[in-house]
Amino acid sequence: MKIFVGGGLLIEYEKQTKTELLEALLMSQHQIFLNPIVVSEYIYQLLGILGGRSPMSIRESKKIAETLDLHDTAEFLSAFSILPIPDGSLFLAIELMKKHNLLPNDALILASCKSQSVAVLASYDSDFTNACREEGIVLLNNVADIPMT
Repeated sequence: MKIFVGGGLLIEYEKQTKTELLEALLMSQHQIFLNPIVVSEYIYQLLGILGGRSPMSIRESKKIAETLDLHDTAEFLSAFSILPIPDGSLFLAIELMKKHNLLPNDALILASCKSQSVAVLASYDSDFTNACREEGIVLLNNVADIPMT
């Protein structure tokens, strides 16, 4: 089964605050996907986690390379398949923003799932609760709800 992972799962995993869901998904036989939006959000937040200050401060101090050298980010991301964002998703995202009061990145994530037949979204973001239900996407936010097949 295809499961799309939201950026919050990756960030919470790196903070070591909520690791169980992502660990269980990575150990499962499911296909686990991200898209460029999630990758960007993740790496931006990872800079702050690793550097102990804002990503902008790290950039201003010219320490992005030094900070990223503290983590094997490419190896970590290689555990996921990356879905492109199809052109049609951009227009669908605008409609989803209007319909569900979503911010752009969340709408692009949901649009990517819908347009690429990904029926499950793993996310801790409560903004997806109603939107997923209304759009026919299963929202997964705890280990007990991971589909068996």
